[in-house]
Parts: sequence; structure tokens; C-alpha cells
Amino acid sequence: MNLILVGTNHKYSPVEFRERIAFSKKRVRDEISFLKENTGLNGAIIISTCNRTEIYASTDNKDKGLWELEDFISRYHQIDKESISPYLYRYADEGALKHLFSVASGTDSLILGETQVLGQVRASFLKSQSIGFTDKLLDGVFNSAFFFAKDMHATTKISEGKVSVGSVAIDFIKKKIGRLENKIILIIGVGKVTELVLKYLEKERASVVFVSNRTFSRAREFASQIGAQAVRFDNLRESLGKADIVITATASPHFIIKKETFKEKQNGKLLIIDLALPRDVDPEVKRIENVDLFGLEDLDTVIKENIEKKTEIAKKVRQIIDIEAGTVWRKLTKSEPELVLSR
Repeated sequence: MNLILVGTNHKYSPVEFRERIAFSKKRVRDEISFLKENTGLNGAIIISTCNRTEIYASTDNKDKGLWELEDFISRYHQIDKESISPYLYRYADEGALKHLFSVASGTDSLILGETQVLGQVRASFLKSQSIGFTDKLLDGVFNSAFFFAKDMHATTKISEGKVSVGSVAIDFIKKKIGRLENKIILIIGVGKVTELVLKYLEKERASVVFVSNRTFSRAREFASQIGAQAVRFDNLRESLGKADIVITATASPHFIIKKETFKEKQNGKLLIIDLALPRDVDPEVKRIENVDLFGLEDLDTVIKENIEKKTEIAKKVRQIIDIEAGTVWRKLTKSEPELVLSR
């Protein structure tokens, strides 16, 4: 059996491409089922986050399997192969395992050492497992990656400090406008990213935080936990007119904020941080007077500070990955009865 991987991330492709080939969390069961029923793969796992889309698979035929994964991405998203091929990376066997170890431990993340990605990888694995589309190889590979990532978080300083999109977004906003006290902040979306944003906002003493979501009951429940006011999605336009800052991170496949979402003229400065992929805000919004729009790719300055602080730690973790992945791969392919990491 072979382990194969086809994917892209923030280092290989622009946000416009990543959002075109992103897979919906709501439809992931259908996506995995399609692979199960229409390919010769033994199992497959789709990981789709704001900074990456990757498909890991087990196959008896490496070349055919890689072709099937790329063909699936092309057909599913209705993009010709010539357009997507330059942005994709392809790994097999030990190389694919090393990459998975890097992803799970946060050393391949936009924000070096982030821990949220481990939960995302685990959720993707469990989804495929629940559908019955993992095999012995994928089970061994992913469980080893989870064990390794936890070990790295516990024994190195790779995950210390501010290592979430939420913390980086707040630091970025403060660099742009200074203190957040008494600022009116509109949060759009109820999920892991906005939870992390709110965690760091609590320390900043922003005077009002509105929480808006398409499902109002979820927004109201979320808002009550932090003493905020929930706003119905239908009132988004009015809320935008009152806000100083907007932070949005929904799972919508379409823009939820467009030029026409705004009133005729925006009164006062408005800063928008779009943390979603696909993006929540139409780039045309940048043309509106008094509106500054930034996305994930604009957090670069804050992210670079994080990378500079952890360069040596990341180098050490990557060296450990080279050793551990090789050890794990040899044990998996030799079908040894017990899998134990060497550390």
C-alpha cells in the first residue's frame, strides 16, 4: 500500500486559488463518499482549512492514485487540470507522512506552532472513519501524527505564545488603530476562529461586541456567554454603520458583505478583517470611502514576528520529524504488531 497526498497551502497558492478549491464542511460526507464510490482508492481524508486544502489517500497504485486525486479536485470544482496543476504539491509514502507530521504539529502553518490545526486534522480523519473510508495504513498514519503533534506541543516551545489566527488578528488591528477600548466591534460568524478572537478581545476592554450569524439562536447563545448583544443577520447593514471594526469568519461559500451591503456613505472609519476562506467580503468593498479591508494574507507583518521568534524551535521540530516519520513509516510498512514512536 502507498500513502499519497495532493494539496496546496498558503505557501504554494494565492487566496483566490485556495478559495476556489476549498471543500465545504457541510458537504464533506458527500465528497468523501464520491471518492469512495468513484475511485480505486482504499481510503481518503480531506483536510480543508483557511490556509490549505489537502487530500490524503491510501492506494495500491501510487501513480494512478495521484492522478485520481488531482482529477477529483479538477472535476469537483470544475477547473481544468492545466489551471490547478502548477499550484499543487504531491507527496508519496514517507514524504507524505513527513508533511502530515508538519501540518499536525503546526510547523507548516501560516502562524507557526498553531494548535487549532491539530483539531481540524483530527476532525477530518474521524469524518472519513465514520463513513468507513479509512484503512489500516491511514489509521496508523494519522494516529501517529496526533501522538507526535501532542508530544511536540508538550516537549518543545513551538506552541507557546500567541499562536492562533484570533490573537494575530487582534495584534494586527492594534498596530493599525491603537487601543481598542471603547471601540464598537462587530463579529460575524460563530465558530472556532471567532471564539479565539473573542478570547483575546476580552482583555482589550472593547465597549461593545455584536455577534451576528445566519442562525440567530446560535448568535444569541454565543453573545450571552460574553455579555454581548446578538444582532440578526437581516440587520447587518445597520450594524455595519455603527461599527468601528468588523471581524468576519463564517463558513459561507459566497460573499456576505458586498459594496451594496453598505449605505450610501460610510460615516467614520471602518476597519474590516476578513478571516474566512472562501472570503466573506467582496474585494470591491476596498473602493468604499472610509473603509479599510484586510484579509488573512495581510496579517504578514505580525506573522513574521512570530516566525522570527520560533525559527530555531521550528528547525529542531523539523529535524525530529525527519527522524520520527522515517521510523514510523518503516514500522507501518513492515506491518509490525505494535507502533511506538522512538522518542
